[in-house]
Amino acid sequence: MENNFIIGDSTLFAKGLNLVLTNFGFLTIEQIPYENINKLKNGVNSEGNIFWIDGAYNSKTALSFCQSQLKKLANSKTFIFCNSRDPQLIKSFLKAGISGYFLPDCSPKCIKDALFQVSKGNKYIDPILSQILSQTMLGLESKRSGHNPLTKREKQILNLIVEENTTQEIANKLFISFCTVETHRLHLIQKLGVRNTAGLVREAVTQNIYEKSMNSMSF
Repeated sequence: MENNFIIGDSTLFAKGLNLVLTNFGFLTIEQIPYENINKLKNGVNSEGNIFWIDGAYNSKTALSFCQSQLKKLANSKTFIFCNSRDPQLIKSFLKAGISGYFLPDCSPKCIKDALFQVSKGNKYIDPILSQILSQTMLGLESKRSGHNPLTKREKQILNLIVEENTTQEIANKLFISFCTVETHRLHLIQKLGVRNTAGLVREAVTQNIYEKSMNSMSF
């Protein structure tokens, strides 16, 4: 059985991940805080390791670790958990040699699927991100709204994003699920040809898509 190392602070996320891995039958699971990362240089470099990196609030530190250490860890698998949906950052992690990229709120099933895919020699990307990332990596230009008009619901969500509502707040206001809002957000990113929420706000203002909430909330 492979050794597992959870890299990051001892947070609720790390404890939950530890429990999931234990339920999957992994017996050797060690928590390594970022400040003790040198421990990896002093012996934890044998084959058959799996590294689970909490990059939710330390994406730069996580990327730096991957870029400097993964080439030294032969035949090891490395999975990163990160909030970022930026295709360029995800590509940087993949280029550094990670095996899989998850959003922190992924389900245990995603982790199980990833382990299976990686055992077959494949990379794993969180399903929520796979479509937008594949388009970016293939060099496809996203269609602008003039060629691919926004739906009424997408305009509502875009307006609420511009007004600095969180995903959960948007879900509550429109009486839809958190995941549905995230799906619409990704569709907006693709249609407007941007990389992140800041780009959505910029394009909403530039293209005069934004309307005040009173108008945008009509169904």
